[in-house]
Amino acid sequence: MPQSVGRIQQLWHYPVKSMVGKTTDTAIITKAGMLGDRGWIVRDEENNENTVVRTLPKLLMFAAEYVTPVSGNSIPDVCITFPDGSTALSSDPGINERLSATLGKAVSLWPLQPKSNWQHYRLRTVMGSKEMKRMFASKDLPDFSSISWKLLSELMLFSTPLGHYYDVYPLHVLTTAALKKMQQIEPDGDFGPHRFRPNMVIESNDGVVGFDDFDWVGGKLFIGSEVVIQVESPTVRCSMPAQPQHDAGKDSRVLRAIDRHTHRHFGINTTVVKAGTIKVGDEVRWQPASHSAFSQRFNALSGNAKNTVSHGLLNLVDRFLKS
Repeated sequence: MPQSVGRIQQLWHYPVKSMVGKTTDTAIITKAGMLGDRGWIVRDEENNENTVVRTLPKLLMFAAEYVTPVSGNSIPDVCITFPDGSTALSSDPGINERLSATLGKAVSLWPLQPKSNWQHYRLRTVMGSKEMKRMFASKDLPDFSSISWKLLSELMLFSTPLGHYYDVYPLHVLTTAALKKMQQIEPDGDFGPHRFRPNMVIESNDGVVGFDDFDWVGGKLFIGSEVVIQVESPTVRCSMPAQPQHDAGKDSRVLRAIDRHTHRHFGINTTVVKAGTIKVGDEVRWQPASHSAFSQRFNALSGNAKNTVSHGLLNLVDRFLKS
């Protein structure tokens, strides 16, 4: 029987990848994630690849919202707010030139492309250990045991999973208990949820302070009366939460605290089991995975082995690129 773990406090979608998004009171959840989430992306024309925060952190100083509501498979135009407060539409004839002038390099704005257009998603070079460390702003590679082989190999070749503009998984979830715990650990840090770009923020039950969401990995979350999501893994954090954003300044303390206390994990990644509509205030119930003690031990050992092999593969890529 699923047990209550809280209620939906905030819902977020991000019309343009890497730009500041918008909160909403209701959201349609599809198998591909939240409808309208990351419908556009900025492409680096100089390097011929899609941008992400690690390659163009200035994008966090922009904000975006849809001009009309998202419906079906159509992607509406967006209104982009520039760092100086001025705005422009994605349909404006000079939008690419204006973005390029502000960002200091040639870029273009693209709506979501189909999976079949795989060249649109391809990275300029295969990502190895060196680039991965740069992405995570760390001297060491993070723990990749929570990421599947398929996803890791795909993200070594492509900027995002094919056919999508989200980083790894369709939905990213935070809890107020985890945010409060980090604030206790680093009182001077800015642990506002906006820094972590979640799709959902769950208001944890009264009195709960800690990384309650990590315990949910492997289980399912039932949201409201329709939606069911599978908790796949803790979220490995890149350097993005520490970066200056449209509505927040630079704060390296945030990333240092996460690095020290949760080995660079914060929040959870989820996939969609059952689609539907959710709204702020919906109850969230957790159904644990049914694992035996043996399977839990086996999963831990296989996770350690996967992490070792993953690191070795990334180092091998670096050696190959050097030769």
